[in-house]
Amino acid sequence: MHASDNSERGLFMQPLTSKELNYANDMLGGEDLLIKMCATAQTSVSQPEVQQFLHHVIGEHQRRHDELVHTLEQHESIAH
Repeated sequence: MHASDNSERGLFMQPLTSKELNYANDMLGGEDLLIKMCATAQTSVSQPEVQQFLHHVIGEHQRRHDELVHTLEQHESIAH
């Protein structure tokens, strides 16, 4: 969904509150930690199946991290 889609439907993003920004920051930190922990585990296991699974999990956490950053960037543009 693009920003123009939102305005066509009458949906507008409101700036995030400081509480919401703190929560998002905590979520980013959590995703970072999970990525690092899975990467460490991936290098310490010898079973290819486990390494492949951890590679997938890292990708999922990276995707969530990137989505959060993208959402925060969108909110930053409306806050100014």
